[in-house]
Amino acid sequence: MPTPCQEGAGRQMAGTWRRGQGRGALALLLILLLISASVAGCGERQNANHDGRQQANTPGQKGTGRQSALEENNAEHLLELGRAIVPFEKLDGQTYADAEKMAGLIGFHTEYSEDGKSLLIGDHDVVMTITDQSREVVKEERTLTMSKPARLMDGRMLVPSNELKKLFGDEAVFTVDAVQAAIFPKPQREDTAASQDFADDPAVRAEGRKAHAPWTAHGDGDASSPAGAELIKEAKRYLGVKYQFGAAHYATSKRFDCSSFVQYLFAKQGVDMPRTARAQARLGKEVARDKLRQGDLLYFYVPGRFKNDTTVGHVGIYIGNQQMIHASPLPQDGVQITDINKPYWKETFLFAKRIS
Repeated sequence: MPTPCQEGAGRQMAGTWRRGQGRGALALLLILLLISASVAGCGERQNANHDGRQQANTPGQKGTGRQSALEENNAEHLLELGRAIVPFEKLDGQTYADAEKMAGLIGFHTEYSEDGKSLLIGDHDVVMTITDQSREVVKEERTLTMSKPARLMDGRMLVPSNELKKLFGDEAVFTVDAVQAAIFPKPQREDTAASQDFADDPAVRAEGRKAHAPWTAHGDGDASSPAGAELIKEAKRYLGVKYQFGAAHYATSKRFDCSSFVQYLFAKQGVDMPRTARAQARLGKEVARDKLRQGDLLYFYVPGRFKNDTTVGHVGIYIGNQQMIHASPLPQDGVQITDINKPYWKETFLFAKRIS
């Protein structure tokens, strides 16, 4: 059955033939060429239209969880200049921004609390909690106060747009005007030590150390990390325990995130630690990556296109021999032992701390 383009080409051929009937073989040749070009061109247009509809109607490959859906919804806001846009909206005369969209575009993981009233934002643990109808935002275990309360509307956690700098100013580079926030890629830091291997402190043999006390002094006058080998022995008992973002205490949740794992283990050694990795990172004495001891805490950032690469996003515990034990969604799911002399860990390493 002829296509509309073929019928049109046939009518055009017939008309041309009637007009050029007396012109002989040359006219016939021209007509045949015209038919060929017309049908081919129509086919190309049909294919192009078909491909365009298919592109528009075929959804992209979906990830898992709320974060993947959020990233897909935010794709339309990525502009050619490399910016990401968060549009504002007016409510009762006040300008608001979608905090979940802002956090997702920066590169954070987001979830809602079990009761659905609080938005949880972070990397491998919760960095920020925003609660519906509250002016108080908890960030890194500190309380920030907004000018107006957050508002949960249609599944979106809205915050006053003039508070975005307070909430996210140290997380990404962005501008705020009357109608939107524009997020820009963060210039990457140059880490000259990124290729350097992790290594045990030459003054202390990681293997064969005596695990007789939670606090052990060494000949160089420095105290080892609490529990040392005893802490590592205890940590290994939880290998395989599943990871959960913002996990409640292990006694009730039977889950860990990166910082709750650290907090739980250190508590067993009589050492109180904050709940989040960022707060934990404020404690202790910094040590070089080639002078590590069992029990030292290793801090990393979690990469993101717009995210600050100098802020802590993950914590693990050094166990010796260039390995750490940590609770993480990657590369496996849960408490695991990982070789840190790999490009990813070398490049995302921020610093190590020894609690003394």
